[in-house]
Amino acid sequence: MSHREIEVVRLLAEGRSNRAIAEALYLSEATVKTHLVRAYRKLRVGNRAAAVCRGLLGLT
Repeated sequence: MSHREIEVVRLLAEGRSNRAIAEALYLSEATVKTHLVRAYRKLRVGNRAAAVCRGLLGLT
């Protein structure tokens, strides 16, 4: 995963909304959604909870 996708998944793991992630990283919500879609695809998951579980296991 890209550095930015990792950042997005980590903020997702903190329970932040797409809007809060966008504000924290100075991105648009659409860009956050794009990063999430790409991260989901790379992690082979279909939702936020699975992305957090699988992403954090692979990112530690």
